[in-house]
Amino acid sequence: MSNHLTLELKTPEGDIANYIQAIWYATAHSHGEQWLACDGATGVIFPLAGALLLDDKALSPPYAFQETSTHAAKITFSENAQFCGIRFNPTVLAEFKQHNHPLICEQSLMAIAKGLQKSANLQAFEALISTHFNYRHSIGHTYAKQLISKLIELTPLQTAYQLAPLSKRQLERQIKSQCGVTPKYFERIYRVKMAKQTIKDNPTMSFADIAQQCGFTDQPHFIKEFKAIMHITPARYRKLLNNTHTKKTKLIMR
Repeated sequence: MSNHLTLELKTPEGDIANYIQAIWYATAHSHGEQWLACDGATGVIFPLAGALLLDDKALSPPYAFQETSTHAAKITFSENAQFCGIRFNPTVLAEFKQHNHPLICEQSLMAIAKGLQKSANLQAFEALISTHFNYRHSIGHTYAKQLISKLIELTPLQTAYQLAPLSKRQLERQIKSQCGVTPKYFERIYRVKMAKQTIKDNPTMSFADIAQQCGFTDQPHFIKEFKAIMHITPARYRKLLNNTHTKKTKLIMR
């Protein structure tokens, strides 16, 4: 996340990857804050130690749901804070709630929080989650998932609509009800995510070229969209990446 944090991240494999995007555990070395880009996903956060705020609202134990947001969320933490979470793929949390999936019922989440009081680390967290993930309650294929998967692959929205057997209006209603945002917004999110990765992979590439490569109308449109989604300008993001790289280089030279 930042120089203030140590973040351990586990990307699930197999069937669970259809539902869970990531399992993570964070430990703060000092007071700080970080902007979390909205990507259409949702999650559950478990505050374990210290103070933790999301968009300036305190998150209290044992857990808190992180719903889909139309803007980047600011997470603020105190020194020595510890917190962990589950990041679901888009549409999954709404489907889990609809089908009363055992992973997100209050009893299961309380059991996970209680288990973390005894042993707080990524491995223990993953084990606690697995005991509550019942594949007999798995969620099937939906056309909303199909459309979002196409948008994640940066398929143009109109093309993605044409590849789905439902009408545009039906898909819009389905995604809006399950995710809280429109397909058009998903398209914006993933275009910005592509631009973010392009900046990271190409430190000297001009923003005009990045805008063209990632499907923005022009450079001003790219900068406006990037800032709206990420709450940081492309130039500032590149500077932060360069500063991080410089610090790592100095440590290696020592």
